Amino acid sequence: MSAKLALFTGATLLTLVFGSVGGVAALPDGSATENLARRGARVYGVVETVEDETLVLATPVGSVTLVTDANTRFRIPDVEEAGLDDLAIGDTLAANGWWEKEGSTFHAFGVAQLKADRAFPLAGKLDEVGEDTLAVETERGVATVYVDGETGYHVPDVEQPSLDDLEEGMRVIVKGTLRPDGSMLAQMVAVPHVGPRQGRLQGEVLAVEGDTFTLHTASGRRSGRQLTVQTDETTEFRVPEVEHPSIADLEVGDRVAGEGHVGEDGSVHASLVMVLPEDVARLSGEAAAIEGTTLALDTLGGRVNVLTDSDTVVRIPGVEDPVLDDIEVGSQVTAAGIWDDEATFHAIAVGVHGGRRAGQPGVLRGRVISVETDSLLLGTQHGPVTVVVNGETRYRVPGVDNAGIEDLEAGAAVGARGTWNENGTLQAAGVAVLRGDNP
Repeated sequence: MSAKLALFTGATLLTLVFGSVGGVAALPDGSATENLARRGARVYGVVETVEDETLVLATPVGSVTLVTDANTRFRIPDVEEAGLDDLAIGDTLAANGWWEKEGSTFHAFGVAQLKADRAFPLAGKLDEVGEDTLAVETERGVATVYVDGETGYHVPDVEQPSLDDLEEGMRVIVKGTLRPDGSMLAQMVAVPHVGPRQGRLQGEVLAVEGDTFTLHTASGRRSGRQLTVQTDETTEFRVPEVEHPSIADLEVGDRVAGEGHVGEDGSVHASLVMVLPEDVARLSGEAAAIEGTTLALDTLGGRVNVLTDSDTVVRIPGVEDPVLDDIEVGSQVTAAGIWDDEATFHAIAVGVHGGRRAGQPGVLRGRVISVETDSLLLGTQHGPVTVVVNGETRYRVPGVDNAGIEDLEAGAAVGARGTWNENGTLQAAGVAVLRGDNP
């Protein structure tokens, strides 16, 4: 599994400053990557052979040796206390477990027998486009995908796309069923929108060298990891009591927060870096009035005047280059800064909660109203919202292994996380049925 950066994003810059979602941004080191693979890998395929404690699966990327042991749990419909002997050649299986460091051997924690028409996801880069086949380069090898007249296509900015609109080098997400030889027959081939992933930076500076700095991303009880961040002439720096700051004004030990993006190659580039005062605090409330550079917030403890200046960062979902006057009375606001006295707060950053800006991360909770093949309608406290899913969407349903959208039912309490689309829908990275049936 290749190392991938996760920049956990928040609704405003203030979650960036204080890390209220409890996430950290980090590039896994080798041992962390191996641990992730051991904990969360998954494989699916068609049984070719069954012998002793091993199975050989035909998968889209070739044969895989599936190793089981006394601790492996088996799930077979209508079979109590199922085991390896209950499986047969031709069965369609999915397994959770971990890959050996090299080769095509997979150690299974759990094995589930599935219906032959069960659809599976596959993601990768197009290596070759044929008349009725696609060669898709994945993390585990090149997968063989067949297409036919029933296959649907989605290509950004292309009306009524077809196989002819696919090109070598494109990243694709495929959803399809397995053929007897383990290859995939695609129901849908989608080209995702490609762009830098936006996110927040937060942590302590460990080193500064040239145009890069190393950040320790510890947060709360998490040990954190080290992250190398690139800057250039477009990066904006904010350092207390320093005019026209640059990376040269960063010092080891500084607590910083900022914004940036992850490139397709996994590199991290900072667009904003702020050095935080030692006594930085947070204040939340409802915008009551704006007079000049002062924002009056009604808080649980009473009205507080939030002072801003030319260095105060303002973030409003859906507004480019916002200023204080763009905040509407009644908006829910969070400010980061320093208390001057009990009624005066000097802000280094001000952000408005909510909004559905395209590309902005979002989290929803509510009741399922209806379920389609590639979306579900969720009733939330802010009204109905369409949640769009694809082959990379992960599902969690209590009591269901290898869950999919077909395991969601109307009325279920569900949480979804992902990224807002321009049309106000949420592109889901994960969907989970909530325990306790409480949205």
